[in-house]
Amino acid sequence: MDLVQLRVFLLNLLAICLVFVTLQPPLAYQHTPLIQRLFPGFHGHTYHGRDVFSLICDQLWHFWRNTGETPNSLLQLVRDLTPRMTQLKVHGVPRMRLRRQNLNLTNQILLVFIWLRKYPHIDNLALLFDVDPATIVRIIYKIIPELWQYFHNQISWANNLEWLNMMGNWPEFPSAVGSIDSTPHEIYRPITEPQRLFYSGHRHYHCFNTQLIIDIQGHLRHVHTGFMGSMADANSYRHMLPIGPGLPLDIPPGAQFLADKAYPDGGALLTPVRANQMHLLNNRGRRRARKLWRHPRWLMPVCIELCTFLAERRVRLFERI
Repeated sequence: MDLVQLRVFLLNLLAICLVFVTLQPPLAYQHTPLIQRLFPGFHGHTYHGRDVFSLICDQLWHFWRNTGETPNSLLQLVRDLTPRMTQLKVHGVPRMRLRRQNLNLTNQILLVFIWLRKYPHIDNLALLFDVDPATIVRIIYKIIPELWQYFHNQISWANNLEWLNMMGNWPEFPSAVGSIDSTPHEIYRPITEPQRLFYSGHRHYHCFNTQLIIDIQGHLRHVHTGFMGSMADANSYRHMLPIGPGLPLDIPPGAQFLADKAYPDGGALLTPVRANQMHLLNNRGRRRARKLWRHPRWLMPVCIELCTFLAERRVRLFERI
């Protein structure tokens, strides 16, 4: 290496060292928290709580879109839960005193319903309700078990006589007594578990699926949640309790549930005609089959979101109840 090449090498080495020096933070800020670097002199914020319910109760449509409830139904739920919330226990022992809360019970339940319905980040809820993020977590863990106790007995399977009375109410499908469908619940990308199992290829996000059975009157009859986002509806249906005469989910002979083409045809399910079945029909049947029915998307109450929440978190909340 001649003198010129050595000089070029040393200059390059010096330039690299200068770059590393400029990237190193100043010594005075090496051990300073980020919040103090952004806001010098900041030593915390006093949270006062915000009455979000009073601010949004007049916007009925947006209220329902974000909670799945109307203001009146939410207030009724608050009245029903108030006696239970005043008798909460800590580690199995009755509470000696109630912690002073910046949010009243109405806003606490509203917070949990928004979280169940929209699944926002804890920081978003803290900003909306003007409370500490740790308080948000405590409220969720306190309210969720009470909601489960309140909602878990509101879904029941009808008996055969009730199913028989429902047959014939839909002239187009006289054997139909209800419908079955799935609804996805988007989740954050898993960190410690295989992501592929939760990823839905046609929805392009990670999710859980919930299978719902609803009768012709719009009442929920069965909920099965916790299916991986990668599972198709047909595969999820095979993992549910069997449906049919004499089976765990008993229905009368001839009764059926309407389902879309993602479900297996036959048995307890009635699905639309598939494309590969069209050539087997006559002209009249083909014209009728082209008018593929699609049942309306039912309004899902918050108990569906609650069931999915419990499946996502392995029901860890009930260890001390």
